Amino acid sequence: MKPGVRVSGGELRGRGLAVPPGARPTEGRVREALFSIWGESVAGARVLDLFAGSGAVGIEAAGRGALDVLAIDDDPRAVRTIAENAARLAAGGVAVRRLRLPAGLARLAGREADPFDLVFADPPYAFTGYAALLAALVGGPSPLLAPGGDIAVEHSSRLDLPLEVGPLVRKDVRRYGESSLSFYRRLG
Repeated sequence: MKPGVRVSGGELRGRGLAVPPGARPTEGRVREALFSIWGESVAGARVLDLFAGSGAVGIEAAGRGALDVLAIDDDPRAVRTIAENAARLAAGGVAVRRLRLPAGLARLAGREADPFDLVFADPPYAFTGYAALLAALVGGPSPLLAPGGDIAVEHSSRLDLPLEVGPLVRKDVRRYGESSLSFYRRLG
């Protein structure tokens, strides 16, 4: 494992997280901005952390009062690292699953009783399936994102993600050097 990153806020602030090989963790300043924008909506929320890597965003959400967090990655090393990070930090309410993304979201939708309030996705920069990923979060008979829920997608600043995907509307884009966060809200 590579030396990791530090949790930037909440009750776990300053605690270190291991990072699995090959992962590109969300930079501290980007995480700080994300949680600043999400603000009070994190407390009591159900949070879905996709392409979770080290689990930094989900674990930080738990430390900021999220009701429960589901971290998903398709790399078994990442899944193991997230579980170890959550256990070591006693980050209660953090569950981990291994799923191929975005294809596995349809299976996940059938298993989750309640939709998520907040979703964070940080796919590899070579990822090209952003529209399919967003559609999978709000499609089908059991959408994973609650009405009025928010999605934040980290991506290369060189990309411009779609303005709308189904009931999702892009509300904002924030740039942080090579990284950008695109924010979507589910209407209706």
